[in-house]
Amino acid sequence: MFEIQDVDPKLYRQKTRNATLIIMGMFLVIGMIFATLSVKLLSAYNSNPWVLNFIGALVGLIITFFIVKVFFVDKAWMRESMYGWRLKRSLMRITNVMEKLRKDVAINDHQAMKTMRFYHLGLEQMHRLEDNHSELIDLLAEKRELEDKMNAAGIDLNQSTFDPSQVARYHSQSN
Repeated sequence: MFEIQDVDPKLYRQKTRNATLIIMGMFLVIGMIFATLSVKLLSAYNSNPWVLNFIGALVGLIITFFIVKVFFVDKAWMRESMYGWRLKRSLMRITNVMEKLRKDVAINDHQAMKTMRFYHLGLEQMHRLEDNHSELIDLLAEKRELEDKMNAAGIDLNQSTFDPSQVARYHSQSN
């Protein structure tokens, strides 16, 4: 279950930038260490240092991924980055079934309208968080049309939560 939260866009951009720099710095250090180690330890088996450097950097990337996944995901300095990632993941789940979802919205399916409303609210927030206001213009007409349909059907416009089970039925439908 994902819930849209009130997040300050400036703080979001600052915190995600800081988290990115920390993780990149960590990867650079770990990647350099393992690239150097792979050249020193494996040069007897392969004379191409580029391949060994690549292998070491790849090992460094994998180790960095696991460190972030195991130790950093729940840290306060990663909160905004994880929120953005989870929001994008929720939006992607809806985007994957958008054609079928739009068909159901067209026939006034209440669950489809609620899911589409969450999509609009989430997409609007994502564009605001990433300071991408030009994309919001494209969303306005579809958003207003859906709001009118929901008001006519008596459906609450506050659809700030998303459960992946809301789109599960679209995955099970045949194309």
